[in-house]
Amino acid sequence: MPPTAPAAACKAATAAATATQKPWLFVGLGNPGRMFKGTRHNIGFEMIDAIAEAEGISVSNKQFKAMVGKGLIGDVPVMLAKPQTFMNASGWTASFIFQDTT
Repeated sequence: MPPTAPAAACKAATAAATATQKPWLFVGLGNPGRMFKGTRHNIGFEMIDAIAEAEGISVSNKQFKAMVGKGLIGDVPVMLAKPQTFMNASGWTASFIFQDTT
């Protein structure tokens, strides 16, 4: 069945919105260093790693004192970030990343 004009217009509008859509920012909090690996202090890092692996996003770029990866989840652009500052200083890093995405 050929697409109707409204369906085609809706698909085109969705594609245009996705092209200009700002990325969703996911920041996983944790503490850098081996001594915190696998502890409750790094559950945020582990969640970012799980999302990155499931969606095929590499979190390997360093930006604003964080490891960052960009990709898509479905049609939605996302940015995954793991601040490399201790948890109590993660807000500084997250705010700079957020300003960069807006």
